[in-house]
Amino acid sequence: MGVRLITLYIAEMPWSKSDTDFQCDVNASEFCRKACFNAHFDTPIIALWNFTYILFVISVLLMELFASQLRYNLIKTKLKQGAQSVTLGNNGVTGVKGHDLAQKDIMIDFHQQKKMLGLYLFCIILRLVLEMAFLYILVVCHLPKVDGSPIICSTGLCPGPYTCLVRAAVEKRMSIIMLCTVSGAIIFTSVLFVLYTTCHYILLGRNHHGSPI
Repeated sequence: MGVRLITLYIAEMPWSKSDTDFQCDVNASEFCRKACFNAHFDTPIIALWNFTYILFVISVLLMELFASQLRYNLIKTKLKQGAQSVTLGNNGVTGVKGHDLAQKDIMIDFHQQKKMLGLYLFCIILRLVLEMAFLYILVVCHLPKVDGSPIICSTGLCPGPYTCLVRAAVEKRMSIIMLCTVSGAIIFTSVLFVLYTTCHYILLGRNHHGSPI
C-alpha cells in the first residue's frame, strides 16, 4: 500500500494545475477555454485515481480482517482442545487475546481452512478485476488525453473551432505510465498468487487427499 500511495502522490503532482495548463489560441475567450477544457477532460482523472486507491485499501483490509478473525477462532479452538481454563463469556475476546497463544504466530493451513482460502481468493480476484479495469481506463481513456497532439475544440456554446493544447504533457504522460507500471505489477503478482493457490491448495490438495494411503 505504501508504494501505491507514494506513486499516487508523485503522479498527481503534474496534474495540480491542469486547468491552467490547458491553453487555447488567442481567439478563444476564457469562457470558451474552460468549455474546451471540460469537453477534452470529460472523464474524471484525479478523483478516479484516489477512488481506486480507496478500493485497493479496502481489499487489503478485508484480507486482514478475515485473517484476524480466523486467527481468533483458531486460538479459541486450541484453548478448548487443550482444556485451558479461560472464561469466554462477555470477555471472550479479551480472554483469548490475553492468552499466551495470542502472542505467538499461528500458521493458517489453507489445506484445512477451505473457507478462508475461498475468501482470500475472492479478495485477490476482486483486486485483480479492479486493477485490470483501472489499467484499461489509464491506457484507453487517460493516456490519449495527453498525447501532445493539438486539440481541435468545438462545443455548442463555443462553436469555434479553436486549437488547444495541454502543457507539460510529457510529465502528465509519465505520471500515467507510473500508475500503469504499478497497476501492471499488482496484476502480475495477483495472477501468480491465484495460479499458485489454485494449483497448490486446490488441485494438488485434492489429489493428495484422494490418493490411497
